[in-house]
Amino acid sequence: MTDWGRYLPLSNRDRSGDGAATGDWSQPTAALLEQLAAVLDARPALLAEPSLRPGVTTAAAVRETLSDLGVPWWTRWARALGAAERVTPAVAATPDDALSSALRARAAALAAPGRRAGIRDLGAALVLALDLRAAHGLMLTVDPLPCGAVAVDLALRSRTPERALLTARTLVAIDGDWQVGSGPRLPSTGAAIVLFLARRAGLPPEVDEPLPSASLDA
Repeated sequence: MTDWGRYLPLSNRDRSGDGAATGDWSQPTAALLEQLAAVLDARPALLAEPSLRPGVTTAAAVRETLSDLGVPWWTRWARALGAAERVTPAVAATPDDALSSALRARAAALAAPGRRAGIRDLGAALVLALDLRAAHGLMLTVDPLPCGAVAVDLALRSRTPERALLTARTLVAIDGDWQVGSGPRLPSTGAAIVLFLARRAGLPPEVDEPLPSASLDA
């Protein structure tokens, strides 16, 4: 398999401030879940609104994310193949008005000493946050480092046509110090790249790259 990760500058960066890069993504995952819970508390009617996926409401998307957190890779694989239910019975039985509390409970569990979250857990929370932000214009803050890490993980597991694009173009996040793929540069936002790789949106729209600081001073 192509080593897409070598195209991500994070692997060559100073890791002194990147404690999450060790493989434990519990803090950024918990922070995203807390943000999502706050949004649902402020806008409960959002639960009945659609996500970016046709026929999938916000409530259904939240339940899928809650069911994905902390499960082993083979469970996710079985769900992707349709061999297992995407939502666990306990989460399915959670009333809509208790979903924000369920998100907070998961966030608190991840913040507890000794708890860890993998890149797939981070990806589940991040994709949900970006999905709902794009669908409803929500004010959700996403850090560039976790966004880039999720993009690489999604690229490693990508299918056609995503893999075809990654072979032909380098997707460059203009709002983060990362890129993924090979070939001519296609600058876009980190959110658009992740949503494309997660099959939540189409081809990332090309945007103008910021001018180098030297050019600005000239």
